[in-house]
Amino acid sequence: MPIHQSARRGHRLIAALVLLPAFLAAVACGPDNSGGGGVSAADDPVDGSTISFGMVNGLVPAFQKYVDAYQKQFPDRKVTIQSLPDGGPDFIQQLSTQALSRKLPDLVFNVDNAANRLAAANVTSDLASWLEEGKAGLKGSNFLPQFLGQYRPLDHPEQITGLPVSADAVVLFYNKKLLAQYGEPIPSPSWTWSDLYRVANNVQTKSGGKTIGLAAPLGAGTHPEIYNPVIQAHGGYVYDPKTNKSGIGQPAAVGAWTELLNAYGHTSPAYSANDSAQAKFENGNVAMAFSVHATVPTVKSTLKDDWDVQTMPTVDGKPTAGGGSYGLSIGKTSEHKNAAWAFLSWFYDRNGGMKLAQATGQVVPPTADGLDSGSWRDATPPPANDQAFVSAAKTAVLAVQLPGKAQGELDASVLTAIQQVVLQHRSVADAFGDAEKKVNQALQAAK
Repeated sequence: MPIHQSARRGHRLIAALVLLPAFLAAVACGPDNSGGGGVSAADDPVDGSTISFGMVNGLVPAFQKYVDAYQKQFPDRKVTIQSLPDGGPDFIQQLSTQALSRKLPDLVFNVDNAANRLAAANVTSDLASWLEEGKAGLKGSNFLPQFLGQYRPLDHPEQITGLPVSADAVVLFYNKKLLAQYGEPIPSPSWTWSDLYRVANNVQTKSGGKTIGLAAPLGAGTHPEIYNPVIQAHGGYVYDPKTNKSGIGQPAAVGAWTELLNAYGHTSPAYSANDSAQAKFENGNVAMAFSVHATVPTVKSTLKDDWDVQTMPTVDGKPTAGGGSYGLSIGKTSEHKNAAWAFLSWFYDRNGGMKLAQATGQVVPPTADGLDSGSWRDATPPPANDQAFVSAAKTAVLAVQLPGKAQGELDASVLTAIQQVVLQHRSVADAFGDAEKKVNQALQAAK
């Protein structure tokens, strides 16, 4: 599994904490058309409170540490963690069932590409009013707008139903030793995708295939954090909410897919559908790979060669950094929203939970202040080029959400089209033309 492939399935949540790929099943619940459902200031004391925290199983150990620190600072407040399934369909279904029975946890794990479905299933509260008020010091204006925007429901974009935990934006990791060994330059901010491919191909050719030039950009095939910004840089789009149509088979997108898929067997290994068989940057035989800051601790502890990071290559001068996030929400049926908000306020404080999160080496605060001066920047190199993560986060093109089952259809259709091109040698235009038709059919059905 390449380094950029993060923990979006099962136990891998704990390894990368980011870029969780699309959950493949939609929730069969209608949208919340009330326009309300926000937090309220009911008779809900914070001191002496007890709240529940629904967290996916893979992240329970990490969040137990935050809970312990919170309870140590506030001994009269109690937080109990409830384990949620790691898998997409089971995760969404369990929360949807709890919403129907009004037994949701007070705090709920959320993720960018499931946020719309959780909101539609009445799982998550609208936090917009308290964020605008700056209740307990927690303000919506402090967050990077594109990451916060991932938690705005399609039907109610004025709402905010979750808060991102980390600004997870993709950068280029590179092995200085390997590039020097084969007489190739280190990446620069001005690199285009052609520059990247040329150097990667040279490394792979000069090494006789023993060294991988570039870990496959799309891995086993489903990486919207990679393909979405490249498609947009080519002038295309994955989904247009105004027309409710996908454009993954349009000419501009076909150009992007062609560029991305050309990596297999040339600058990258031949295609493999097996995630575990993907090249790993930290193993020391991969010159370059795409990843996010969450994987830095793993690379630092495993790779002994000198390495660093650089911003993503450009297309016609346009950046191609993508990204994603997981987030935290307040359960819509919670009767302890004030107490849940108090935890969130502590967690996002730079001297509270966010300080602990940065100390893990995985989290980059999703705020402008946290990016520029957060404690994550105090870590001992490598990587030395922290600014690459800052630039990537500020320019990241984040995937739009699709309504209903169309999200799952997009993921499945893209994967099928990729495999048809690289394994069956079908034309990119034909494969993604058919994929676009399937996604648009699903979009029409979701109306």
